Amino acid sequence: MKTWTNQDAGKETCPQCDSVYSVTIHRLPARDKDSFNCVVCGYEMQSWNDTEFPSFKLVQRGQPPE
Repeated sequence: MKTWTNQDAGKETCPQCDSVYSVTIHRLPARDKDSFNCVVCGYEMQSWNDTEFPSFKLVQRGQPPE
């Protein structure tokens, strides 16, 4: 499905391991229901059920909790 628009949403930090992600917001003509978990520690950083959804790109790896 083709996205309508994309928008840079800055950076977001995982509250559990301090990994830093750049975030882009995508807009679609249809709803998307999903979630994003930190790739380092597995913490659910965001969930959505909307025509707008984020994509996350890891820019700085944090330390997973022991």
